[in-house]
Amino acid sequence: MDFSALLAKEIAKKKQAATAIANKEDGVSAKQGGSDSPRFIRRGDLERAREQAYLAENAKREEAKRLEQEQRRQLRQEEEEERERKRREVEQKYLERKRAREEQEESEKQKKKSKSKGRGNTKSPSPDATDGTAEAEELAKLGQLNDNDIVDRLRKLGEPARYFGESDKARLRRLRRAEKRAENSDERIEELLASIDYNIVGQDIKSEQDKVYLQLEKYLRFLLKEWERVLITRDDTPDQAFQTLSQTKGYLQPLFEQLRKKNLHEQIYPSLATLMMYLQQRKYRDANDTYLKLSIGNAAWPIGVTAVGIHERSARERITGQDMDGKPGKTAVQIAHVMSDEKTRKWLTAVKRLITFAEGEWPED
Repeated sequence: MDFSALLAKEIAKKKQAATAIANKEDGVSAKQGGSDSPRFIRRGDLERAREQAYLAENAKREEAKRLEQEQRRQLRQEEEEERERKRREVEQKYLERKRAREEQEESEKQKKKSKSKGRGNTKSPSPDATDGTAEAEELAKLGQLNDNDIVDRLRKLGEPARYFGESDKARLRRLRRAEKRAENSDERIEELLASIDYNIVGQDIKSEQDKVYLQLEKYLRFLLKEWERVLITRDDTPDQAFQTLSQTKGYLQPLFEQLRKKNLHEQIYPSLATLMMYLQQRKYRDANDTYLKLSIGNAAWPIGVTAVGIHERSARERITGQDMDGKPGKTAVQIAHVMSDEKTRKWLTAVKRLITFAEGEWPED
């Protein structure tokens, strides 16, 4: 066989096929618009086009983000204006009710004066006689109460139900004196609360405890008042929300008593003050962490059996809060056990509700 002839023949076939393909491509390019269109694209042109597309997409994204932020800011401003308007409406209603009540009281006083003049009392009574008349009227009103109500009111004021050999009239006079003392004490506390600012400073928690006690009471009452204002201003507030608010006020009464007497436990007081300070600064995460430390604490909780047999379990004093001899030691009162007290558990629940309300009403910046 002549291999050179076969090789030349195959080469000729390949050349003819390549020529046909080239002629076909030239015809197609001529139909599409001539031979000016490039057959290849540079990589630099591709990168430049990709960069331009990326910049255009990024600019579009930034513009959408800016518009969204502008809408949020405008919506927040509208909400603030609406909240301020509702607050003014509530204040206006409150002032109108207060003015109406004062007018009603004034009209009742005028009626009483006109009645006294109509009876022919030309002589003005002496101050002693006036005080005696007022005391007699108050004693008459107290005398209309039944025995159980009198006992309840005396016990609420920290007075015994009855002394040995005490008459009913003497007990009513003692109840009147106790209520007068309580009113004077409440008025004095209200004056002190009105004269201070409820914003707590971290340095005052240890150095100015008396001031911080008043600030705690004033801020808690401010939160309750704001909560009630929000519920009143809403149109579709359910009755359950008002019941929850009323229950919260009842739960906080033992705490208010402790704040008045300034006898919070040495481990509870700094935690509660720090919690309220974080709440005022809108640091709700730190406030919730402080609430967990206050309610649950870092101490060990008893899980399982603390004593097996005749031997003491290791580190039992960390769980029970007692020394090994059974007497209370340094760990006798731990924050982990504060939830065992029913009153404390209730006001802690009320404090948590106030945290939730503040977080929803004044969101974190």
